[in-house]
Amino acid sequence: MKLTIIFRGEVNFFLSRTSQRSVFKHTLARKASVKDIVESFRVPHTEIGNLLFNRMSVDFSFNPESDGELVVEEIKSPYDVTRPSYLRKEALDELRFLADVNVMKLGRLLIMLGFDVQVSDSFSDKTIARIADEEKRVVLTRDTDLLKRKKIVFARRLRNHNPYDQLYETLHFFGITGPFNFFSRCSSCNTRLERIEKEKIIHRLAPKTKKYYNTFYICPDCMRIFWKGSHHDSMKKRFESKGIKV
Repeated sequence: MKLTIIFRGEVNFFLSRTSQRSVFKHTLARKASVKDIVESFRVPHTEIGNLLFNRMSVDFSFNPESDGELVVEEIKSPYDVTRPSYLRKEALDELRFLADVNVMKLGRLLIMLGFDVQVSDSFSDKTIARIADEEKRVVLTRDTDLLKRKKIVFARRLRNHNPYDQLYETLHFFGITGPFNFFSRCSSCNTRLERIEKEKIIHRLAPKTKKYYNTFYICPDCMRIFWKGSHHDSMKKRFESKGIKV
């Protein structure tokens, strides 16, 4: 069985740099789904917005049974994961993330903006796929092979290397414009912060912190204490210098 496979848009990012092609002649020697066919070209299914076989929409489980043309199209930005689509009929209720070990700094920046983000340097690929499936999270990574796992439905393979550039890329791709709930989550464990009276934690404060600050927050999970000091102000300025108003 002979297929002509046409890649359109940003999915070309994943194709071999040596081929410099977006159209391929492919001989199918055995029965295979279009998901397996496309991923054999290193394009993960999570990056695909539409599939057309002989000009008709098909899903990832479709098995070509005749010669034909397979068109692979990108996900267009802004990507609303809360809206069902032909390829992803079960949309997410809300936008929550899981940042893997390759983009942990991005994950921390998103937490600072108030997003619910699972971040860990110890998750295996299998664990990431399980959590993404069970908790309905969008996976953020620079690991292309990770995104070929069937349980991962929503994801973004980050193109940029710098965490702040990755943050801009993420916000732009998912169409996130705010408002942001800055400084509302624990930067260590992602738990929502709670206001706490100064007198209850004064024994844990350094002398200068006791003297100059009166408003405090605590993480009810790891019990870390937070206040809007110089680090808070510097991070706010840095976000705003990148065009992210917090």
